[in-house]
Amino acid sequence: MEEGMKMKPNIVVIVPAHNEVSVIEKTIYDLLKQTLPVNIIVVADNCTDQTVPLVKKMQESYPTVNLMETVNNMHRKAGAINQALRTLVGKKIDAVLLMDADTRIDSEAVKEGWKTLSSNPQLAAVCSLAGTLEYQGYNPWKWLLYTLQKLEYAMFDSQRVETLDRIKVVHGMAALHRWTALQQVGFYDEGNLVEDYELTIRYKEKGWKVTVNLNMRAWTDVPLSLKALWKQRLRWLRGGVDSLCEHGWNKATRGDILNHFLFVFLTVIQTYLLILIFIMLSKNIPWRINPWLIGVISLGYLDGLYRLKYVKNLKGGDLIVRISLIPEILYGWFQAVVMLYAYCLSFAKINQNW
Repeated sequence: MEEGMKMKPNIVVIVPAHNEVSVIEKTIYDLLKQTLPVNIIVVADNCTDQTVPLVKKMQESYPTVNLMETVNNMHRKAGAINQALRTLVGKKIDAVLLMDADTRIDSEAVKEGWKTLSSNPQLAAVCSLAGTLEYQGYNPWKWLLYTLQKLEYAMFDSQRVETLDRIKVVHGMAALHRWTALQQVGFYDEGNLVEDYELTIRYKEKGWKVTVNLNMRAWTDVPLSLKALWKQRLRWLRGGVDSLCEHGWNKATRGDILNHFLFVFLTVIQTYLLILIFIMLSKNIPWRINPWLIGVISLGYLDGLYRLKYVKNLKGGDLIVRISLIPEILYGWFQAVVMLYAYCLSFAKINQNW
């Protein structure tokens, strides 16, 4: 592994950008500060703001910063990235970091990612942990939505830690891909709503492994309105179901398919319990405490408290939301409704504009 680090790998970073003038400069500076040098390609995709002039200005001062503008791209992020990837075919490249324009990454992120990738030739990709950028406002509703997602992202990280070499998805926030593996699977599927998840499935189907580096840190903004959150999660969940329907039951997908069946089963059970509680309250039926049910609920509650250790920069408000239970229960039901709606859209093959 140390020998791999001494070879000064040729790593290219691709950052798709659609009207990202408010964030792109900070993102580029994060990449320029990497302890393992990289070449940066900002892919301006149908920009109507000042993203292109800003990147051109930075090019004058930083020779490793490159600007590419998409041509007739109708496939958003996946299409923009693929156009950039095609320009790299035939070049001697070791790895490609794919990241979002609104992502901030630690200065050691690329080095840590390469350390992991170069240590195992069976690895196709390594992704970062996924943190959330701090909410700077004072709106209580936005703060609550932010906090719920902050806790949720920490839960995602805890799941990555628990499934270290078999993570569900190499997320698109910040992930380092082995160039040979990326070429073998044929880049992103431009017709998929969650191109990172679909790509992960193809990696696994081809026999590649994917993982996370716990020292590779990145942060992103999260939606601060219910409408934006609904749209984001519906795209994620609908795209996930579409991907599983497309690939079918196989070694790479069976675990995720079984998780969907488990979700439906648990949703039915929870709905039944809610209806039962409503009937008992409305008819004044005496309560009988079930020790098994109390035990299961208690274990789930303790598990939630344990997973707080994965929350970066844990604050008192985060603790209150987790301890009080109600906000996260309601958030869970919100997610369940989105999931059920995603099933309907996917199975009915209803086209949507995103």
